[in-house]
Amino acid sequence: MSLKKFIQQQNKFAQWFTTAPTYPEDTKQLTAAQKQTLADRLLSDLSPEALTCDGELRGAKLLAKSRMLNQAKADLEAMGQKVEYSYEAF
Repeated sequence: MSLKKFIQQQNKFAQWFTTAPTYPEDTKQLTAAQKQTLADRLLSDLSPEALTCDGELRGAKLLAKSRMLNQAKADLEAMGQKVEYSYEAF
């Protein structure tokens, strides 16, 4: 399940910052707010600039990253979380 891998990456990143949220690795324990935050982060990571590291990531590594993120998105959607861009005005 790639959602678990994505959560592990987010938790590892959160260790660098005291204000960053952490997520339970058991996906059944995720709250609605945590699922929404993960959905937002997935969409951000799937943007062309982030996905390719501003064009620096190519080939097999890009494909592996894309597959993992898209599978994590599918896993989150299978849990009933809507993962889509919102075009609301900020």
